[in-house]
Amino acid sequence: MNADFYVLLIFDNCYLFIPQDEVQSVEIVADIQLNQTGKAEIGKFVGHGLEALIYCLTDDLSIMKEMPSSREYFVLLKTKENPLGIVCDDVENINITKEHLHPQDLPPVMRIKGSPIRQLLFYQDNMSCICDGAALVKYVNAQLAT
Repeated sequence: MNADFYVLLIFDNCYLFIPQDEVQSVEIVADIQLNQTGKAEIGKFVGHGLEALIYCLTDDLSIMKEMPSSREYFVLLKTKENPLGIVCDDVENINITKEHLHPQDLPPVMRIKGSPIRQLLFYQDNMSCICDGAALVKYVNAQLAT
């Protein structure tokens, strides 16, 4: 695992860094088969021999049932079974060493049980969060179970 390379998901006012090797692929929202049933997922993606449910998150990482028109991409996060997709407004590949970025562990006072966020990072005048793909998948699945 190369700790320098991340995929940055940008949605609403949230900047979320995920290790690049935990991302299956980046796709465009036009490839989503939209869900009209009112379920938590906004749709599904079928392609590249994969089938994945796609979710939309708010800036506080709550699940939205409707996708804002600003969302143009989705990232498929690797899982042991089918990947899980998260839609976003923009996506960037970032080498944090090359960009001279310095992640800081989340202070104990800011830790929330079950939260996927493990580190903070200041990027382009924005406080950003770093989380593992597996932790984000677990977090989304936990929200679905409630």
